[in-house]
Amino acid sequence: MDLYAVLGLTHTADAAAVRDAYRRLAKLYHPDVSTFADAHQRFIRITEAYEVLGDPERRKRYDLSRGSPHQHTTSARTQARYEQDVHRYQREARERAERFSRMKYERFDVEYFDSVFAYVAPKMLGCVGILAGVVVAVGLIMAALFALPVSDSVRIPVALLLVLGALPTIAWLSTRFDGWHNAQQKRRKGVL
Repeated sequence: MDLYAVLGLTHTADAAAVRDAYRRLAKLYHPDVSTFADAHQRFIRITEAYEVLGDPERRKRYDLSRGSPHQHTTSARTQARYEQDVHRYQREARERAERFSRMKYERFDVEYFDSVFAYVAPKMLGCVGILAGVVVAVGLIMAALFALPVSDSVRIPVALLLVLGALPTIAWLSTRFDGWHNAQQKRRKGVL
């Protein structure tokens, strides 16, 4: 079976194209949302293809096996060994696809396509935003403080208190944001 053809791609497709093709086809053929009579079988097949082609090492082995449309550059013995590996990958993928086919599409989409980056990036951006907001607020207050006609004996301790007070404020806001973000993730996955 040509796994690239299953996803509607050629062997020159890059990793992003493989992922995009799988996501598009999974949405079309997932048994929870599809009206096609053969949706279950198609979903299983495209999941098998994606699990092999979506992993760089598995894709390399598939490309060097006899089943691939890619030009082979290894010995027949190596091709046969890689072909056994690919069959094992497909069998494992078929088992996962069966489990995925029984869940609601929304849950499948979140579980399968949410990456570490998709979880960490909003947290990092939120914390950077909090830090920037507090720094800007402290900077504006300090600018106003230094613009007022106040003696340095008052201005310097107040400025020092502002800076020292900003640190626990940043920590508190970051903790609050982290809790909110975790609750949002659980809500998206249907845990709450």
